[in-house]
Amino acid sequence: MGIFTKLKDFVGLNEAQEYEYEYDEASSNEYQGLYQEENGATAAPDAEEQQTRRTRERPTTLRATSDGMSNVIGMPGAANGLSQVMVMEPRSFEEMPQAIQALRERKSVVLNLTMMDPDQAQRAVDFVAGGTYALDGHQERIGDSIFLFAPSCVQVTSQSSVLHEVPMPQPRVVRPTAVPAPAWSAEAPVSRFAQ
Repeated sequence: MGIFTKLKDFVGLNEAQEYEYEYDEASSNEYQGLYQEENGATAAPDAEEQQTRRTRERPTTLRATSDGMSNVIGMPGAANGLSQVMVMEPRSFEEMPQAIQALRERKSVVLNLTMMDPDQAQRAVDFVAGGTYALDGHQERIGDSIFLFAPSCVQVTSQSSVLHEVPMPQPRVVRPTAVPAPAWSAEAPVSRFAQ
């Protein structure tokens, strides 16, 4: 069984053993007293100074509220409040990672796939749609071979969904219909045999 354990350790299938060391929790005052006795120093630091030495202050760029610190962090691309839209007309599938990178940078992407082969265009839409899904984004078909992919910070609504919410009455246009002229004459037919 030792061979299998060594093999698992070599491959990395065994979980790493965690060793816990117990340390004597001696207060810093005991060590401070020993240090002062050896060096002859008589001044003891304030409790406030000891507290600042033990804790480390993290630099923060968050705005403080009246209750304390805010838990809000900035999003890339949202600092200036402007949204960017990237319009792409790719000619090959190799350009699709640029669309995913733009989505990661919180930019909306409009893909015009009219210049691509239909099979490559379908592959490109599937690829970017998968990346959009992974980033919790949204996708919308704009037109024939034109798609909008938006990151999660952009809400996409379409005019068709608005029309379903508020139906617009369509005016009915009544056109006068003309009666077609008959192919036969209006008079009664006269038979030659009746004469």
